[in-house]
This record gives sequence, structure tokens and C-alpha cells, in this order.
Amino acid sequence: MNTESTTIQLDPSNRLPIRIETAPAFGGGTMDAKQEMTFVLLAHLFPIIIWPWKRSTSPAVDAHGKEALNMCITLMLIMFPLGIIAGMLGTAVATIVSIGTSLLSFATLILVVIACLKAQQGWILRYPLNFRLIK
Repeated sequence: MNTESTTIQLDPSNRLPIRIETAPAFGGGTMDAKQEMTFVLLAHLFPIIIWPWKRSTSPAVDAHGKEALNMCITLMLIMFPLGIIAGMLGTAVATIVSIGTSLLSFATLILVVIACLKAQQGWILRYPLNFRLIK
């Protein structure tokens, strides 16, 4: 499916590279290219709804939707235990955990915006630290 793979680094001080690969071409499924691009962008914003609905009609929506849904699952697996830990521990630790989860949420928002921008250019962003449970 993906023929090329490119690793870029957004910030020289950033030690976590973001992998960007070529995505399946728009218009490769039963939808036209413009409609498919719309659903690819929506798949990054609402993966739990768009991916199961449109994965069989578009290889591009399938690839982007899997990546975005895996990111949502990864975030749930990370943030749910952190919320439990914050609730069980004292105020100081809960404050630190809350700040950490807030930063993680902000970083995720930035990655989703980057993924949407790259999707419009025909690339798929491989989210860092993503558990790829759905293949």
C-alpha cells in the first residue's frame, strides 16, 4: 500500500520524529477524490464514526481512519489509568498528573491538525507512540 516512507522532524530540539508516509491515492475507492478527501479529514476528527462507516468504500479513508482510531485507543489506554491514579493520590500528585494530561491533550490536538494538513497533501501521518492495535 505505502511505497515511500519519509521521516521528518518538526523541531530540531524535538527528539521524537514524526513519520509521514504516502497514503493511498484519493479516488481509489468507490467515492470521487473530493468526497474521499472530506472523509479522510473527518476520519482524523471523528475516527470512531467515520472509519467503520466508510472503510470499505475507500482505501484512503481506511488507512487514515485506522491510524486515527489507534491514536484514540492509545490515548484512552494512557489517560484512563492516569485519571484513576490522580483520583487515588494526594492533591500535589493529582495536580502534576492533571498538568501532564493537559499537555498530552494539547500535543494530540496539534498532531491531529498536522495529520489533517498532511492528509490534504496526500500523506498519512503516523502518530508517534501509537499502539497499532487495529491493522
